[in-house]
Amino acid sequence: MSGPMLDVQNLSVTFQSDGGPVYAVRDLSLRLAPGEVIGIVGESGSGKSVTMMSVLRLLDTRRTEISATELAVDGQSLLGLPARALQDLRGPVVSYIFQDPLTALNPLLTVGRQLTEGMRRHAGLGRAEARAKALDLLRRVGIPAPELRIDQLPHQLSGGMRQRVMIAIALACDPKLLIADEPTTALDVTVQAEIVRLVQSIQAERGMAMVWVTHDLALLARLADRVVVMYAGRIIEDAPARTLYSSPAHPYTAGLLASTSRIDDPFTEQTSIPGMPPDPRRIAPGCSFAPRCTRALAQCQTVVPPLVQQPDGRRLACFNPLPEAHT
Repeated sequence: MSGPMLDVQNLSVTFQSDGGPVYAVRDLSLRLAPGEVIGIVGESGSGKSVTMMSVLRLLDTRRTEISATELAVDGQSLLGLPARALQDLRGPVVSYIFQDPLTALNPLLTVGRQLTEGMRRHAGLGRAEARAKALDLLRRVGIPAPELRIDQLPHQLSGGMRQRVMIAIALACDPKLLIADEPTTALDVTVQAEIVRLVQSIQAERGMAMVWVTHDLALLARLADRVVVMYAGRIIEDAPARTLYSSPAHPYTAGLLASTSRIDDPFTEQTSIPGMPPDPRRIAPGCSFAPRCTRALAQCQTVVPPLVQQPDGRRLACFNPLPEAHT
């Protein structure tokens, strides 16, 4: 049996700011099997993107402290890995789709230059061969008139086309693991649906492992094998998608689902979660969700609930889970 494609153990990420340290991720552990698709969901500021950017060491180390007992991709530990070796992993082993293509793409370089750079570095393709593959990728991701677009600058493309270019760049070196960091956030719903279908079909075709970071639980319902719910820098629930959607165990997960519109039950009233997420600069004792939780116990105010494996296959961090969940 092969090992995990992604193995993160006891990851903590702290940013240094003028207002003091910001505890973005705290003691997070996560494994992803080859070919598996997981979704990471939570409110803004829950640590989703920071977790994934830490994996590829994309954060500014001058203001960031990252600690972990293990941080590995495809069996290769990234802890203490030299910059050159890390660059060799980015592209052919793991690729990243950023959430804002307007800032992720270089405004001064053509689409073709940015698309062929990885192919020429990692696969050793010549200029003509790399260009031919780039044109094929642009067609594959649905870019109209690729022979024209390949020589254009990013500002000459629409938002949807820029996002498709980002996907093409991420797929250029046939990665084993694809990290999609809210790639549809800035797009309208029609283009969003097209992008989701595109990534889903390519993932299935190539058998890649994939992590999809989002705040949209409805979107993950048709994408993920497993859903990881984060709150205040921690994983609070990690369950097979069917299990989580049918019987959420953590009150926060239930609150997220209650605030999500459902196509199978469009007349159900949506309810929001009261209160606000905690300030990441202040670590309060106990469960971070306790001040907003209607099921909080006295124990929740003073003790951090551990993330424990449950009989039904989920991991859960809660002292008083919902009774409907068969844990």
